[in-house]
Amino acid sequence: MRLVRSGLVLFAIGIVFVAIDVVPFFADDHNTPLWLNLACLAAPAGFVLALWGVLRRGRADQRRALAELANLR
Repeated sequence: MRLVRSGLVLFAIGIVFVAIDVVPFFADDHNTPLWLNLACLAAPAGFVLALWGVLRRGRADQRRALAELANLR
């Protein structure tokens, strides 16, 4: 669960940087700093991290359910 939370926080931070990066673009300033463009990569990285956490949690729950089912038989 910690992995999902940290991924969502990183995703939210990335979305804020995307919004900061897009605003000057609409004001006809197309030269944004490199660090701002690189900070926008936090959004997809956070999404992948959260997705990985969800998949790990689902697999662990599935293994636990199969183990309980095997113990009932």
